[in-house]
Amino acid sequence: MLVMFLIGTAEVVAGPMMAAMGAHFGVPAAQIAWLPASYALVYASLAPLLGPLSDRFGRKPLLVPGLIGFSAAAVLIALAPSFSSAVAAGIFGGICAAAVQPNALSIINDNVEEEAQPAATGRVFMGLTLSFVIMPVVSAVLAARVDWRAAYLLVGAAALVAAILTWRMPVRRAAVQNMGFWTTFREALTIYSVRRRLAASFLWLGLSIGVTTVLAEVLRRRFHMQTEAIGVMVGAFGLVTVIGNSLIGRTERLAGSRSRVVVGGVIATLIGCLVVGVLPPFSLPVAALAGVVWALGYGIAGPVHHSGLGQISRHVRGTITALNASLLNLGIVVVASCAGRFFDALGVEAVVGMAVLGMVSGLGLLLTIRPAPDLRASQPGALAAPPRFSRR
Repeated sequence: MLVMFLIGTAEVVAGPMMAAMGAHFGVPAAQIAWLPASYALVYASLAPLLGPLSDRFGRKPLLVPGLIGFSAAAVLIALAPSFSSAVAAGIFGGICAAAVQPNALSIINDNVEEEAQPAATGRVFMGLTLSFVIMPVVSAVLAARVDWRAAYLLVGAAALVAAILTWRMPVRRAAVQNMGFWTTFREALTIYSVRRRLAASFLWLGLSIGVTTVLAEVLRRRFHMQTEAIGVMVGAFGLVTVIGNSLIGRTERLAGSRSRVVVGGVIATLIGCLVVGVLPPFSLPVAALAGVVWALGYGIAGPVHHSGLGQISRHVRGTITALNASLLNLGIVVVASCAGRFFDALGVEAVVGMAVLGMVSGLGLLLTIRPAPDLRASQPGALAAPPRFSRR
């Protein structure tokens, strides 16, 4: 949970401090956006390349150094003598994040019994969601009352604590895969349903998360809300997502299968995005209710989808998880880029509408996936059934 909190923090910590950071570095405040942008782009690019290394050498050998490097990157941003050196430190942080998040999620599948994995993944993802709710407030307060650099130093200290705790944490060693680098990719992508599930990750989760990153601007333009009210709405969205993370086990029991939970989550996301960002504006209470449906659907189904990907294969689990993380960040970059380019030219509805079309395509891909135990069993890196670990 702490690791996921740190991953999210790196994306939002600079937001409330852009004016103070711009004044410190002598650049326009808007240019500070290059810090989280460079972090996300490098993360999305390198995560797939680092995934096979964790399958070959284990999770902790990459996770612990990655957290130490993540800590160093935050400190380097705080101490950077120029904005260009701060961006370089942000790029280094993205490299380290690419080694951190996929391994942290893979450890869940390596060490938790199959029945409990979705709920455990949901609890871990609470850290990511809470970072979006808590860290902007913390960084704003520190920038106003202490110094903007204090926020980055705090992140660096927390990452160092996470590295120590991870190093001391007893974990089962992953099933080490001794295949070559590119062979590992080929192995992962030839397992039944992996490509469709990964494509659905980009089209549903990646694009929907991308819409949440511009949700504040969507609310401002469509509902003419003031800054404080927008802050309350976006914060409430994050808190409802956390509630959804905590309801995974109960929802799975009620639905009867994980595939139903995921399909229901996609539909809830579609409804929320349509009402909030595409259809002619409803009253604000109706939009808020749609946002609750959206946040609950995402909060419940997102971790279940992540957990299902991690269960497909024991031997190339890190590679699959890394590919998934990269595609989610790619979705964020796509929506954020389109928002910056087309919000003024085409309108909010056109950009969110294109994202919704992508989500519909993702839902279609998920609906085409059928159990194929014989095919899965024939794959050397796949599991005919989800793993059940014995003491041996």
